Amino acid sequence: MKKIKVAVNGYGVIGKRVAEAVALQDDMELIGIGDVAADWRIKVAAKKYSVFANTEEGRQAMDDSHIPVAGNLDDLVSIADVVVDCAPKKFGAQNAEKYRQAGVKYIVQGGEKHETTGHSFSAESNYDSAVGRDSTRVVSCNTTSIVRTLGALKRAGLLKKARGTLLRRATDPWESHKSGIMNTLVPEPEIPSHQGPDAQSVDPELDVVTAA
Repeated sequence: MKKIKVAVNGYGVIGKRVAEAVALQDDMELIGIGDVAADWRIKVAAKKYSVFANTEEGRQAMDDSHIPVAGNLDDLVSIADVVVDCAPKKFGAQNAEKYRQAGVKYIVQGGEKHETTGHSFSAESNYDSAVGRDSTRVVSCNTTSIVRTLGALKRAGLLKKARGTLLRRATDPWESHKSGIMNTLVPEPEIPSHQGPDAQSVDPELDVVTAA
């Protein structure tokens, strides 16, 4: 059986989990990960996977940290059947043009806008509509939980509408110096928060409004 060659671009909170999951699949081959960092995460990854440097600055940092570099992002994309883009928000949309030009299928993460691919995905809700597409967007963990829960209630005939409030951390702990305030509650000023409309990008029939 021919294995699908999967590249993971970005090895952070999402990417390292995707890489581990892909590596466990019998019908997939993880051909490498792309990143710009040269920290402990990439050093760990290099012990298991081929590492590609997305930028020249990244390559230099990896060289300085004695991380073996297999090539650049173009090299990684050129040997992939599909790229799972786990780069920080907004970078996935920028990278999407590179993937399209290379003629490779790609998946972006929930921080990107629905318009990046024109399709937002949650397996339980709209698997069939993703079949045969060149790209899709996997919605965020918060949105996924909303779609799964409300979808189950809808299929059971128990859902009329949903109104919910999410309590969540503002940022990852190791990035608390960049954005968000730790250990306090700060309401988002706008209603709905993005999760409700995001859930409707997967299932337009959901009557859901969220605050965060």
